[in-house]
Amino acid sequence: MPKLNSTNIPKALVPLLPMAEKWGIGDDYERESAIERASREELHELIHCLDDIKDNELFGWLGGPESFNKKPTEEYLAFTCLTMAFHSAKLEFKRKFEKEK
Repeated sequence: MPKLNSTNIPKALVPLLPMAEKWGIGDDYERESAIERASREELHELIHCLDDIKDNELFGWLGGPESFNKKPTEEYLAFTCLTMAFHSAKLEFKRKFEKEK
């Protein structure tokens, strides 16, 4: 994935750029495969990457005017896919590691 441009996202989301670049994989199969291959630490990092982000900052942007754009920015697509990766990582972490408790 190409380097994402911070000027195309809300300032509050700039700290998430590295995660969006890594996990904002557009192809569902490739994204899920990457999550399955991820280490415990990588999954933990992905699951907690949104902890300090307010819902309205991320989902307000994703559900805002850009969501109607017929040609959304690479950044918008990457952050959308990051949210899908986040949810998949929670399930994968539970499947792999919750039984260890």
